[in-house]
Amino acid sequence: MKIKSITSVGKRKVYDLSVKEAEHYVLENGVVTHNTGSYYSADNIFILGRQQAKDGAELLGYNFIINVEKSRYVKEKAKIPISVMFDGGISKWSGLLDIALESGHVVKPTNGWYSRVDTDTGEVEAKKFRMSDTDTSDFWTPIIKNESFREWIKKNYSYGANSMYSSYDESTAAAAIVEEEEDA
Repeated sequence: MKIKSITSVGKRKVYDLSVKEAEHYVLENGVVTHNTGSYYSADNIFILGRQQAKDGAELLGYNFIINVEKSRYVKEKAKIPISVMFDGGISKWSGLLDIALESGHVVKPTNGWYSRVDTDTGEVEAKKFRMSDTDTSDFWTPIIKNESFREWIKKNYSYGANSMYSSYDESTAAAAIVEEEEDA
């Protein structure tokens, strides 16, 4: 990018603030700026990471991680996984396995296998599932209906004091997801 011209826009002094031993450039409104305050004035800053989803050498799609750097609506430093496959788009159950593992509602008893956990008793379900088998309503229905799972998500991802959808009953929402899957 070459600068064509520089035009004076006022009579105030302008200072270039630098951070020692670091260079910070931000793309802001189509212009690359140096050490600006855009971070501080932004409502939300999400940083997207991407990994290839492969079966052997065949590229099937991408696994994205949305890193919440700054937000007024979601807890900062939250990581939200999303899987997007070329065949089928965004997975309906995308990211839930990572969240359920972190919350303790699912465990990985052996490499490559997953089991649900009864959080009231701490008992690990005997049935084991491969990762591909976890993308079903049968696997997720008991977890989504579990009040402790929903509360864990609120506690770890919600930022606001009030629900965004205060008139929307969450148990109805969970049931609607399950019913929609069963109808498909």
